Amino acid sequence: MISILIYKQRHRSPNRKDTPEANYAHIRYIATRPRVLKNEGMCHGLFGKMQPGPIQEFKDWKEIARLVYANSKKNITMYRSVVSFSEETAKELLLNDQKSWQRYIENHILTIAEKNRMKREHLQWACAVHGEKTHPHIHVVFWDTSIRAKNPYVPPAIPAAIRRQMIKDTFADKIRLYGQKKDENLRAMRQITDEMVDEFERYLRRLKPGRYQKISKALEKELDCELAFSEKAVNDLGSRLLKLRRAMPENGRIAYQLLSPEAKMQVDAVVEDMIRHCQPVRDAVEAYCEAKKGQAAFYSTDTTYLAQKAEGYEKEARKVLANRVLSGVRMVIRLEGEMRTMQYIQDRKAIYAEQIVLESLEILAGVTDSKEEFAEGRRSGTLQLSKEGQKEWYLKNQDKGFEH
Repeated sequence: MISILIYKQRHRSPNRKDTPEANYAHIRYIATRPRVLKNEGMCHGLFGKMQPGPIQEFKDWKEIARLVYANSKKNITMYRSVVSFSEETAKELLLNDQKSWQRYIENHILTIAEKNRMKREHLQWACAVHGEKTHPHIHVVFWDTSIRAKNPYVPPAIPAAIRRQMIKDTFADKIRLYGQKKDENLRAMRQITDEMVDEFERYLRRLKPGRYQKISKALEKELDCELAFSEKAVNDLGSRLLKLRRAMPENGRIAYQLLSPEAKMQVDAVVEDMIRHCQPVRDAVEAYCEAKKGQAAFYSTDTTYLAQKAEGYEKEARKVLANRVLSGVRMVIRLEGEMRTMQYIQDRKAIYAEQIVLESLEILAGVTDSKEEFAEGRRSGTLQLSKEGQKEWYLKNQDKGFEH
């Protein structure tokens, strides 16, 4: 996997007999090889730090080579690493001379040390820049003066973590910009879908309960109010939400990962329709994926890898939309509860009104001058048959002189 920044790290086992000589030779190689960027007025390019303070341009590379040799004899592990860029990236980072490379490695050497579990007070390092045209790079030899490992092992995860952290730090501004674009488009996807759901909810709230039930059963596709979004977009989403409602469990939390395969397929179909037919949603999804791919490109330029990542980013975007769709379903369920409550209140009002009428009939019957006829009506069962019978008796006799 090719990266915009390449970091490699290795070491020779301190237990091998030829390790001291090999480490000495490595210092000579990086300090004096052709195309090394030399220290001013010197025949080599070795610089680094043997103690805290400013970077030193070593006067004699052999002095450092002898120190490395002596450390190797003491079984101190000499770690070798290299940081490399393409020519274009190096120019973009203004790494065009030894001084700029010195500043760069000084800003990142602690990342290398800390990931290798070295404390800065125990860190010593020496390096040299090789100005290769196609891949300028810097060699770094570093070691920990506090430990002596017989058989040190560096898991592959450590160099990988160093590379990722150096990329984040080196390209922080650009990565942050892509992150802002990603977040903006994530918010856009949520806002667009929320507004569509809110639009549909406002429409449903204008309806009487009976009208809502009719729409819910028939899945009507025409709405008769002005909408901020196209009528087709909101109509389709509204119909889908009402249909999805029937596929949702009556109890429990409604979340995409908890749905049945059949319900997930229905939600996915809604998301697909939204992306295909709603331009703002489609634009937000595409911009979100592009921002994520832009971030990934800092860590690899491999087209196959980036294509795989792109598929994952699109799934992420669809998952976001799926959860927004389910929030719409929850709105429908909540509204259904409100509608049922309203209907219950209306039903109770009718019962109370009817009860009041019947009680009024009793009172009117009690004060009428035709007590015998009323009593006869009681004996004959007129007022005992039913509520409807009592109403009928009252209507029959309301013009016969009763005071009311």
